[in-house]
Amino acid sequence: MAIRKKKGEAEAPENHERWLLTYSDMVTLLLALFMILYSMSTIDAKKFAKMAEQAGYQMGAVSSSMSGGGGTGTGTGTGNGDAATSAGNLSSKMDALDEVYSILQAYVEKNHLEDQIGLVNTNTYVKIHLKDKMMFVPDSSRMLPESEPVLKEVSFAISKVYDRVDHITFSGHTADVGPHTLSGDQTSWRLSTERAVTVLTKMIGYGMKQDKVSIEGYAHFSPVANNTNEEGRAKNRRVEITILKNPPILPPNISKPSPDSAASSVASSAEAPGQSESGEAAH
Repeated sequence: MAIRKKKGEAEAPENHERWLLTYSDMVTLLLALFMILYSMSTIDAKKFAKMAEQAGYQMGAVSSSMSGGGGTGTGTGTGNGDAATSAGNLSSKMDALDEVYSILQAYVEKNHLEDQIGLVNTNTYVKIHLKDKMMFVPDSSRMLPESEPVLKEVSFAISKVYDRVDHITFSGHTADVGPHTLSGDQTSWRLSTERAVTVLTKMIGYGMKQDKVSIEGYAHFSPVANNTNEEGRAKNRRVEITILKNPPILPPNISKPSPDSAASSVASSAEAPGQSESGEAAH
């Protein structure tokens, strides 16, 4: 039975803002959607590489079964093989950097070598700082006997991951003791390079490969500390070993130096007494 309105009863005014309820619901849903998408986009790189690798294998298997038609043969998958290989290599290289860092970090802590060996671990490289004081005779590229156990351990750690990294650089550095002269700077360049070659030659003798290696000498032009005091100069006198996930970009027609030929120059220079970097003060 229909209810009749009483005569004279006024109708309720129409609410023109009811659309705000629908609009607020839509905005809330969109916000939730974007939050979910953002959380999905920040996936860990290692997990993504493993997922991509597994997806590549599955795509390869699907392609294999489809190309076989109705037969019973076992074809080879061709789906995302390249992508899976690339993702797998990326994961392997990242794991290699973490592995070599963990090995050396444990060695440094066990033997209390924090003041003599520095380690840096990033997403693209691991850098090993070998302090001059524990490595070399002052003003010379001749190595101290106590440095050999350290280099053996470093060589062992690098050899374990050698096939899973792209490049390794050995760079020598000296301190800026001034004043600058042509002969003093030349001595500094030569000393920094010879020390890097000496470290590499020792590690090759311990069994490390050398086809991914390059040598760099920076003299006193790449300091990590202030050269105005002895503490800072001691930090600047160092050899750095950098293990790279990606190969360096070399200029065209420039080939990497041969460690074998460099080793002969180190042997000849080791016969003569070392010179100071400036000719008057120790580098």
